[in-house]
Amino acid sequence: MSLSNYARSRSRRNGGIRLIGLVEQSDVAEVTYASAEKGYSAIRLDEDCYFSKYEFREDEAEYRETVSVVNGAQVVTHELIFTLDKMGNDSSPAITSIADAARNGLIALLTTPNGDSFLVGYSVEFEKERPLRLVSANGTTGKQLAEGTNEVITLRSQDVSKAKPFFGDMETLFSAAG
Repeated sequence: MSLSNYARSRSRRNGGIRLIGLVEQSDVAEVTYASAEKGYSAIRLDEDCYFSKYEFREDEAEYRETVSVVNGAQVVTHELIFTLDKMGNDSSPAITSIADAARNGLIALLTTPNGDSFLVGYSVEFEKERPLRLVSANGTTGKQLAEGTNEVITLRSQDVSKAKPFFGDMETLFSAAG
């Protein structure tokens, strides 16, 4: 079997995340995979369900994938880390909501500064069986007036393939999220 070619990209390579949307895995009714494009072309959610948008300051969200091979088995670890602005009454309900929903599992839709979008916590091989789970929510008030207060959320999942791109219309997936 031949290896896949790779040509160096001449497009932007900026890091970070511009948009994070989360939905409970049980609210995802169907995901359409387009094999020609090697990505997802549509997501259908249950009625009255939408991706919830989580806002964060610039440079305070990251998505990582780690491919490892142990005993001949390839495993991909997906990790989404993002920071909510302030530890307190505004972020506490969001943390509780994420923690409650993560018990059943979450699926994330991410967009990078380069315009690439990925569906995380869902895979062609496992579909909704290996969703993102809450690993930690670390809040701090800071020690001094000059230090910031925030909540750092870490979600993680494992499966056997890297996250695939999403090429579909994102507007309808967030339409009720304001």
